[in-house]
Amino acid sequence: MTSPRSLWSRLWTFRLAAATVVLTLALFAVGATVPVKAQTGSEADRQAAREIQAARDRANEAAQALFDTESLIDSLGLEIAKAQKELAAVEAKSSEMRQSLEASAVRRFTQSGGSSFILLGDLDEANDELAAEVLAAVTVEAATVELDDFDAVIKEVDEARSRLERRQAEAEQAVANYAALKQRTEDEIAQLIEVEEQRQIDEAIERELQRQRDQRTRQNAVASQAATELQSAASATAASPNGGSGGGAANGGSGGGAPPTTSPPSNTGRGMTCPIRGNYAFADTWGAPRSGGRRHQGVDMIAPSGTTLVAAESGTVRFSTNRLGGNAAWVTGNSGTKYYYAHLLGFTGGNRSVSQGEQIGTVGQTGNAGTPHLHLQIHPGGGTAVNPYPYVRAIC
Repeated sequence: MTSPRSLWSRLWTFRLAAATVVLTLALFAVGATVPVKAQTGSEADRQAAREIQAARDRANEAAQALFDTESLIDSLGLEIAKAQKELAAVEAKSSEMRQSLEASAVRRFTQSGGSSFILLGDLDEANDELAAEVLAAVTVEAATVELDDFDAVIKEVDEARSRLERRQAEAEQAVANYAALKQRTEDEIAQLIEVEEQRQIDEAIERELQRQRDQRTRQNAVASQAATELQSAASATAASPNGGSGGGAANGGSGGGAPPTTSPPSNTGRGMTCPIRGNYAFADTWGAPRSGGRRHQGVDMIAPSGTTLVAAESGTVRFSTNRLGGNAAWVTGNSGTKYYYAHLLGFTGGNRSVSQGEQIGTVGQTGNAGTPHLHLQIHPGGGTAVNPYPYVRAIC
C-alpha cells in the first residue's frame, strides 16, 4: 500500500512535470509567435515597398516617354529650321538659273541674225506655236547642259520641300503626342500619391525601398560592366586583321557609342539626399537635343507645382533668375560638389548657409519649361556637369 506521503510526492512530481510541459509549450508558442509576426511584418513591408516602387516605375516610364517626346520635338525643330534654309537656298538657286536661262535664250535668239525676230514683232499677231519652235530650236541646241542643270535644281527644290513638309507633319504629331503623354504622366503621379498615402510609408518601408534601390543599383552595375566588356571585346575583334568587314559589330547595336550609364558613380550618397520631398517621377534625358542646338545636361524630375525642394547637401545656396532656367538655385555642398536647380516656382529664404534637407524652394515651370518639374545638374568638385540620373536613381 502506498503511503500518503509517497502518493503526495508522486502527485507533486506529476504536477511539476505538467507545469513544466505547459510552461515549455507556452514559451515555445511565444518563441514561435514572435518570429512569425516579425516575418509577417517584414513580408508586409516588402510587399508595400514593391507596390510603391512599381507605382514609381510606372510614373518614371511615363516621364521618360514625355521627355523623349520633348526631345523629339526639339530635334524636329532643328531639322525643320535646317530644311527651311536648304529649301530657301535651292529656291534661290532655281530662281537665279531661271533668270539666267531666260536671258540666254533671248540673247542667242537675237544673235542668230535676221530682221524678222519674232519677239520684236507684234506678239498678238505672232504664231505662238511657231514662236515656241523657233525659241526651242535656238536654246535647246546651245544650252542643253544648262537646262539639265536647271532640271536637277528643280528636283532639289521638290525634294527639299518634301523633307520640310514631312518634318512639319512629324512635329505636329509629336506635339499632339506630348499633350497626351503629359496627361498620362500627371495621372501616374496622382496614382503614385494615392498608393503612397495608402501604404503610409514609415521607416521600415523606407528602409526596404532603399534596400530594393541598392539591389537594383548593383544589378545595373553588373549589367553595365558586362555591356562595357562586351563592347570592348567587339571593338578589339573589329580592330584585328581578321575582325570582319566594316567593323559593324563594334557599335553594339543601334546608336553605337558607349553603353548608357546605368549605375551611379562611386561617390553616390556621400552627403547627398534626394532634392525633392514629395511625389515625383524622373527620366534619363542626359545629352538629349534641345532648342538652339544645345544638349541637355541634367535630369528632369516631374512633380506637382509647389512640391518642396531641399538642399541635396549641406553647404550654401545662391538664388538667381535666367531666361532658360527661370528661377534657379546653386547649392554648393561642403564636399565641393555643386547642384543646379532650375524652373523653381519660388525661393525659400535668401542666399545663405543651408543644412542637408533644408527647404530652398518649390517645384515650378518658370523659364523654358513645358510642365512643372525640377531640372537638376550635378557638378562634382564644381567642375563639368555629369549625368545626374544614376545619382538620383540611387537615392530617390
